[in-house]
Amino acid sequence: MKFILQEKFNGKSIESVLIECHVPKKELHWLRMSKDIKVNNEVRKLTDTVVTGDRVDLPDFNHKSNYKESGQQAKIVFEDDNLLVAQKSAGQKVHPNDPGEHNTLVNDVISSTISPYVEPVHRLDVDTSGIVLFAKNAYMKKILDYMLAKNEIERIYKAHVKLGSKINKQTVNAPLGRKPHTNLYHVTREGKTAITHIIEVKKLKHYEELTVELETGRTHQIRAHLKHLNAPIIGDKLYGGPTSPYMHLYGYQVSFTNPLSGEKVNVTMVED
Repeated sequence: MKFILQEKFNGKSIESVLIECHVPKKELHWLRMSKDIKVNNEVRKLTDTVVTGDRVDLPDFNHKSNYKESGQQAKIVFEDDNLLVAQKSAGQKVHPNDPGEHNTLVNDVISSTISPYVEPVHRLDVDTSGIVLFAKNAYMKKILDYMLAKNEIERIYKAHVKLGSKINKQTVNAPLGRKPHTNLYHVTREGKTAITHIIEVKKLKHYEELTVELETGRTHQIRAHLKHLNAPIIGDKLYGGPTSPYMHLYGYQVSFTNPLSGEKVNVTMVED
């Protein structure tokens, strides 16, 4: 992992910087033993102090992901040294479920970046199109996993429902669980906490467009919550949505502050 030290970390040790960024103890212990930490191309220790503008280069403890290249180019809409955002089409899985699958978004991304390590930070349903955040090294994966769990990564979706659905801006706080013997999720007292914010409703010519923010990330969360509101997504066959050749649900935007650089990352889906 490589990064330029931002001003707020000036005068702190490399270890303190990584602790503030929530790198776990296991990885810190590994780095204490390492002789490959470099600052401005000079070998340093984890306990050494760094200053604003220093270029820190940490050896990777997990060099390579176990995905095979698909030979196809992914649509990468943002990339820096430690992370990237790629866009997937409806019908494509984010990652393989068995060793024989090589046509997922992850396989395309591995074919499209020089990083041998690529891991998704969150998921999209196979029938959902849109953008997915990836870590390009194992340190950043740990950092982004922590941020996602703490709701420090904002995920915005667009969903289309039929006209006259009577959906207003609201927060849906309704636990979701899987219906026995089905692939459906529904609101149930025995379910896991699920919170969906409908932050904007636009009435367009052929449908109503909802802008939705996830606070939790349960399986089928938006789809199940909109079904609960009697407004299933257009094209969502599983939840009884109006007929369409594809499902009108899109992973539209990902926003967060990069804890290493302090920069705001705000990436929006590229419209075809």
